[in-house]
Amino acid sequence: MHQRTVLLAAGILACSTFASAEPPDSLPPDTLQRPSTMDEIVVTATKMKALLDCVPSSVNVIPNSLIENKPGSLLADALAGVPGLAIRSNGSGASLQTISLRGMSPEHTLVLIDGQRLNSAQSGLVDFGVLSSSDIERVEVVKGGYSALYGADAIGGVVNIITKRPPETLSAEASTSLGSYGYSSQMLSAGSTVGTVGFRGLIQRERSNADYKFQWGTDGGSEEMRRSGEDFNVLTADAHVQFDPSPAVTSFLAASYTDAERGSPGEFFPSMPQGLARLADRSVVVRGGSEWAVGEGMTLSLGASGQNARETYTDPGYMVNGLPSQSIYTNRAFVLSPGTKFWISPLLAGSAGVEYGEAGIDGSDLNNARRVQRSVFAATQHTVALPWTIPFEFILYPSLRYDDFSDFKSDVSPRLGVNVGLVKEPILRVRASYGKSFHAPVFNDLYWKYGGNPNLRPERSTSFDAGCTAELNAAGRLRLDASYFSIDAKDRIVWTPGGDGLWSPMNISSAKSHGIEGEAQWTGIGGLLTLTANTTWTVAKKTSADYPGDPTADKYLVYVPQHVTYAMASVAVGSANVILQQSWSGKRFTSGDNAMSLPGYSITSVAVRYPLPLAGWRLSLKGEVSNVFNTSYQVIDGYPMPFREFRGTLGVIL
Repeated sequence: MHQRTVLLAAGILACSTFASAEPPDSLPPDTLQRPSTMDEIVVTATKMKALLDCVPSSVNVIPNSLIENKPGSLLADALAGVPGLAIRSNGSGASLQTISLRGMSPEHTLVLIDGQRLNSAQSGLVDFGVLSSSDIERVEVVKGGYSALYGADAIGGVVNIITKRPPETLSAEASTSLGSYGYSSQMLSAGSTVGTVGFRGLIQRERSNADYKFQWGTDGGSEEMRRSGEDFNVLTADAHVQFDPSPAVTSFLAASYTDAERGSPGEFFPSMPQGLARLADRSVVVRGGSEWAVGEGMTLSLGASGQNARETYTDPGYMVNGLPSQSIYTNRAFVLSPGTKFWISPLLAGSAGVEYGEAGIDGSDLNNARRVQRSVFAATQHTVALPWTIPFEFILYPSLRYDDFSDFKSDVSPRLGVNVGLVKEPILRVRASYGKSFHAPVFNDLYWKYGGNPNLRPERSTSFDAGCTAELNAAGRLRLDASYFSIDAKDRIVWTPGGDGLWSPMNISSAKSHGIEGEAQWTGIGGLLTLTANTTWTVAKKTSADYPGDPTADKYLVYVPQHVTYAMASVAVGSANVILQQSWSGKRFTSGDNAMSLPGYSITSVAVRYPLPLAGWRLSLKGEVSNVFNTSYQVIDGYPMPFREFRGTLGVIL
C-alpha cells in the first residue's frame, strides 16, 4: 500500500474517533435548521440521507417533474444540461449514447439503478441509447471520485437512477407518441397498494426508421445527405413489488427487461455505401433489498442484484467463410451487499457494509472469464454545531473502502469531505473533498483472444474538488453554485500495436482534468417561472508520453469540449408547462495529436406539456421540437446528427 494512502486512511480513522453527525433518516435538528427551497434528499452522496446543500461535493438532482416536461424520452435527454456531464451520441434515436463526467472517459462514470451497479464488466460502459426515462422518479448525479463508497469505476462520479415506487391507490397510465423519421412509441403502466403489498408495472415499445437528413461538409462545399441503417425497435418492461410487513421492515423486488433490435451502420463515408450491421441486445436486470429498523438507532439492510445480458453483432458487409461476420457475448453478474446504518446521537451517524460479487462472460472473441469481488466499506457523517454565528456548522464525511478482485490487484480507496455552514440566511455554505479512486480493467482488456493482457493493473486517480452554495431572496429564490475540480489519473490503459501487428492494452498513460463549474437557478412569480443557466470550463490533457516522440503527449483528450454552456426556462402558463432549452458546446479534438477537430455547435429545443381533466380522467398533451434551427453538427466524428425533429404525445391517466 502506498505511504500517502496509509496516511490518509489513518487521518480518516482519527477523524471518525473525535468528530460527530446528523441522523441519516431525518433533517437536521432544530438548532441546525435553515430555510431552503431545495428539499430533495440525496441518498447516494454519503450512503446516508443528507440535505442537498450539506453534502461535501457537487450534486445535481433531476426530479420526475422535470424529466416529464423536458424534450425527449431517453434518460440521456433528462441528463442534458447537468454541469460537467457530457453526452456522447453516435447518431440518432437508439444509437449508442454514453456519458462522461468532468472530462473523464465514459467508463470512468459509475451508473447505478436503485443503488445497484449497471456498468458492463466487458466494456465498462452503460448504453444510454436504450434507457427510457418513463419509469424514473429522479436521477442523482454525484461528481468527483467516489470509489471510497462505491468501488470500481467512480473516477469521474456516480449517476444513480431511482425508479418509481408503487402508488398508494390504484393508478394507470397509457400514452402514445408519433414523431419525425417514423418514430412511434406506446406505453402502458399501472400500480396500486393493497395492505402491505404494492405493485407497479410498465411496458413500452419505441421504434423508428431513423432515416434522416443531415448536412455534410463545410459551408463552402456542404451537401444535404441522408443517413440510413439507424432504425430501431426497443421493448422495455419494468416491474416493482414493495412489501412492508411492519413499520420496522420494508423490502422490494424489481426487474427490468430490455429487447433492442437496431441498426449499427458505423462511421459515415460519403463515397461508400452505408453499413448494414445490426445489433441485438437482450438483458434482464433483477434487484431487491430489505431494511429492518433495529431499535431507535440502527437499520440493517440486505441488497442483491443480478444481470444477464446477451449482445449479438452481425455485419453482412464483412464476410467470414462465406457468412456474415458475427460476434456474440453473454454477460452475467451477481452482487450481494449486506450493510447497516446507525445514528448514535443527533450529531453522529454512519454506515458500513460488505459486498460480494461475481461477473462472467462467454464470447466469440473473448476467452471465457470469471471475476470474484469482495469488498468492505465504512463511512461516517459528523456534525459539529459551532457556538458562534459565522461559521455556525461543520460537517465531516470520512469514508474508506477495500476491494479485492480475483483477476487483478486489490485496492484501498480513502476519501475525506467537509461542508461548512457560514451563514444561515441568506444561505452560504462551502465544501471540499479529496480522495482516491480506481477503474477496473474490463474483460475486453484482459481476455480478448487476439491480444488481451491479463497482467493489467487498475487505473488509479486522485481527485480534489471545492465549491460553495448560496441561496438568497431576489424577487424570488436564487440559488448559486460554483465548483473547482481536479482529477489526476495514472496507469491509464492504452491499446498499442506490437511487433506482430496485433494491438494489446498496457498501463502506460496518465491524464489530468481540471476546471470550473458554475450554475444559477432562479424561481419567481409565485413559482411560475424558473430560469437555469450553467457553464463548465474543462482542461483535460494527456500528461504522459507512451513512447519517445509521442505526438499525443501534453495534448487535449479527444471529445472533451473545453467549454459547455446550458440555459433553460421553465414557464407555467395556466395548467400548461413550457420548457425552452439552449446548449452551446465548444470545439472537440478527434485525434490524439489534436490535428483534427469538430467545430462547436448550438442546439435549441422546446417542449410544451398540457394536462387536461376530463370526466374523472386526466389527459396529457405534449409537443416537442428538437434542434429547432436545423443545426448541422456531429458529436462523434463520422456520426452525423439529424436536422429538426418533431414529436407529439397523448397520455391518459386514471
